Amino acid sequence: MGWRDAASPNSKPSLMKPYKSPDRSRFNKLHMESYYVEMRDGVRLAVEVLRPAPLKAGKYPTLLHQTRYWRLPELRKPFQLFSDGLLSHLGKMVREIVKSGYVFVNVDCRGSGASFGTRPYPWSPNEVEDGREMVDWILKQPWADGNVGSLGVSYTGTTSEFLLSTQHPAIKAVMPMFSLYDVYDDIAVPGGIPNEGFVLEWGRANSELDANRIPVDNLMAKLLVKGVKPVAGKEGKALLAKAIAEHQGNLHVHKTSEGVEFRDQASNNNVVQSIDDFSPHTVTAKSNLTQAAVYSGSGWMDGAYPHSSIRRYLNLQTPMNKLLLGPWDHGAKFHITPGKQRKTGPELAGEAIKFFDHYVKGYATGIDTEPRVRYYTMQEERWKESEQWPPAGTSPLRLHLGQGQSLSRTPAAAGTPPLTIVHRADIGTGEYTRWRGLLGRAETGRLYPDRNVRGKLLHAFETEILNEDTEVTGHPWVQLWIRSQESDGSFFVYLEDVTPGSEIWYVTEGHRRAIHRKNEMRDSPYRDVVPTCTYARTDSEPIPKGEPVLLAFDLLPTSYLFKKGHRIRISITTSDKDNFKQMCKPGAQYEILREPGHESWVELPIMGKKH
Repeated sequence: MGWRDAASPNSKPSLMKPYKSPDRSRFNKLHMESYYVEMRDGVRLAVEVLRPAPLKAGKYPTLLHQTRYWRLPELRKPFQLFSDGLLSHLGKMVREIVKSGYVFVNVDCRGSGASFGTRPYPWSPNEVEDGREMVDWILKQPWADGNVGSLGVSYTGTTSEFLLSTQHPAIKAVMPMFSLYDVYDDIAVPGGIPNEGFVLEWGRANSELDANRIPVDNLMAKLLVKGVKPVAGKEGKALLAKAIAEHQGNLHVHKTSEGVEFRDQASNNNVVQSIDDFSPHTVTAKSNLTQAAVYSGSGWMDGAYPHSSIRRYLNLQTPMNKLLLGPWDHGAKFHITPGKQRKTGPELAGEAIKFFDHYVKGYATGIDTEPRVRYYTMQEERWKESEQWPPAGTSPLRLHLGQGQSLSRTPAAAGTPPLTIVHRADIGTGEYTRWRGLLGRAETGRLYPDRNVRGKLLHAFETEILNEDTEVTGHPWVQLWIRSQESDGSFFVYLEDVTPGSEIWYVTEGHRRAIHRKNEMRDSPYRDVVPTCTYARTDSEPIPKGEPVLLAFDLLPTSYLFKKGHRIRISITTSDKDNFKQMCKPGAQYEILREPGHESWVELPIMGKKH
């Protein structure tokens, strides 16, 4: 079975060329100083200013970074003698940015780190307004040249997106990376199924940080890090203690969101009337009134955030709006192509500096003339470029769930019996997944390492052996006809690669709660590649008992080359206990229909030949 030639029309040998700022040779060290900056309501924020050294007279562009994960740690003796606290992958990136001629202003968001105040929920209006006020503060500093950019990874990527929405005229460029766009569908309740595993652990970790405790069980980390770094000065430690005491007023995100399953549902304490109250997709209209450049980025195994970056790219209309999708986990710590995992190099830092050098410094780096979309095809191991997403040149290939375990272009024959799934609450994806990677669990870059073992518990369908390379790039789409005596349920579908040695490699996944079957979103809040639904309680529909109903949804986007001699595999289950809330009753039974008139299939976007 073969569908395409391996040579994509968008492919070039290497598009992520190393970039080095012309200013890099001028600086080799960092100068660090910290302050408390008072906001309009009297709340004092802890601010770390990192300037390029040796310090020279003159003014510099500034990058603002607002975090709720401690702007810098305080290291224990004697470690502080050997390190400035810029640890980990992100710390290396910050160091390279500053040495490239930027002032980096690192802020503990209100109610976190060494800052005063409390946190009712993430990205509250007060927190967003703090960003605007911090830009005003920057412009008054003797080292500021009046040009400001912002970047961030994960939470801080979202703060940069909200900063853009303030429409401050000094903001020239923002780079939100590995961050959500729609809080409901991207992380909290993807596909209408509560992501309890992430929300519970993320909330616990935040509570530990706000109490000035490192939220890991790693003994070495606890020996190294004492807590958040106090602001410099004689009163620094005393002020830190007072700030930590105020954090006791923070609301625990899991307790606030517990029981929230619908987009139009208020939190259980009515702090917010809808999860959309703090979702960045709701401020895109404001962001579109700016003249700032935006560069969105994510990795193929970065939770649901590759789709987040695509949604952001499709809806922003700023003068320069670019999209980067790489072979990465959350934060680009690892290159995650199955069978080719490795630590990443400095490419992403160079790409960020190239972007800011052009739009914040005004250097002619050439980034404005490059195609707007850059993406990486795993297994082919090549960067590609396009002027649009999805890239041109794909056509849909429909593969039907057939007799036995076959996955075929030919629909199943009349009389093909349904696939019966008995719900098992013990089925999960394990500790090292795209979802747990959001919590820093991809320690080696090898995600889904036990797929062969776990795959035996799933209902799998495979193609014949491929007789040529086949590239899937875009958003796969699934159609399942289901029948049950139950009124609700959840369905998880995985796209996998079976090697000649019968090893199973995870590629991507999609899932949907059965009551969310309407894909005609009225007054859609944003443009998307695929149809979606409101996820509103008022639009939910129980399964009519014993009647066939259609459940159609997308898999998370990918770009993956299935090589000659491999097989394409689709696996189906009703549970992922390691991440998502159980929506099915123990022992509940569901039939997947696969006969004429009720055909179940997956449709793959294939690059190359039509089918």
